[in-house]
Amino acid sequence: MKTTTHSKNYSVIIVMLCLFMFNIANAQPKPPTGFEWKEVPELTDEFNRWDRSKWQKPLWNYGVPVQMIARNSGVTDGKLWIKSSLDNSSQRWFQTSRVMSNAQIKFPFYTESKILNSNISAYNTFWLNNGNINNRDEIDVIENNSNPSCGCQPNFPWQMNSQYFHVVNGDTKRNTGNFDNRKLPANNPGRGVRWNQGYHVFGVLMLDSRNIQFYLDGVPAGKVRSARDFTRNMNIIWDLWTADFSWLGGLARKNNLNNDAINTMYVDWVHTYKLVEAGLSVEEDNLKTISMYPSPAKDILNIKELEENTDILIYDYTGRRLLETKANANITTINVSNLPTGAYFVKVE
Repeated sequence: MKTTTHSKNYSVIIVMLCLFMFNIANAQPKPPTGFEWKEVPELTDEFNRWDRSKWQKPLWNYGVPVQMIARNSGVTDGKLWIKSSLDNSSQRWFQTSRVMSNAQIKFPFYTESKILNSNISAYNTFWLNNGNINNRDEIDVIENNSNPSCGCQPNFPWQMNSQYFHVVNGDTKRNTGNFDNRKLPANNPGRGVRWNQGYHVFGVLMLDSRNIQFYLDGVPAGKVRSARDFTRNMNIIWDLWTADFSWLGGLARKNNLNNDAINTMYVDWVHTYKLVEAGLSVEEDNLKTISMYPSPAKDILNIKELEENTDILIYDYTGRRLLETKANANITTINVSNLPTGAYFVKVE
């Protein structure tokens, strides 16, 4: 059978340093010349209704006293909500819920969500994950506690608890990028506003397999670098939970759980974007997988799975072409030792 191959451009980010300006008007980091952010509809929602095609309620539990139940989350009046309630008859007396995307995403992406935290001693979360306790890729954009009960976390009402976990066969790599919103620029309306006193926009930018930049109200807000490559497509998740640990801020007080004025976290919206070459749709950009390693590259970059004589072009973040070569039949090896540390884009034609 004879097959016909249509020529297209594919762009993949291989190394990253934080060189992006934040464009508040467009609500996502400004893309480099020749690239653009394309909205991912499956991971974007204004929450005008509960959309089963986008969201599900996985009800696996954290430790005691958490009990996940479906009725403690939903969509009302243009808001996704997750609430706590009290079940004094059970050891798992902290009733709550979880909402997770059906679709998944991996780098290069940017996602952000506008959230109002509850005012109980519990983690209000917005995170991405794929895997289990022993093997997973996880990015916690926030694990915020607006009202710690332990008396040991005085900064939690303003501290954006953000981190990553990368776990392989039980071996955990982790680093935190916690940011205090009192350090926002003086003209930023979110500066000094407690998590339960106003909506904040929390975001995360991941352009390559290791570098993770968090955002708060349009401003870079801490970054972490993974010790290993992220390889998994991840789901977006929100949940609300508590535990009797000082690192969480202490256990929720039972008398707060049925107080509807303080027991609920609200999500106004979520917006998610993939970085693609200008003019391509997200679907077109994902048509072909190109294997490149190592990432980040220091001296040598190897590219696999290209046809012989395919054009390979390397650009910096301004769109300036720095290197041009052609692919070999099997593995193409490119010397990048003369390139300064930074973010580069490989264009394959």
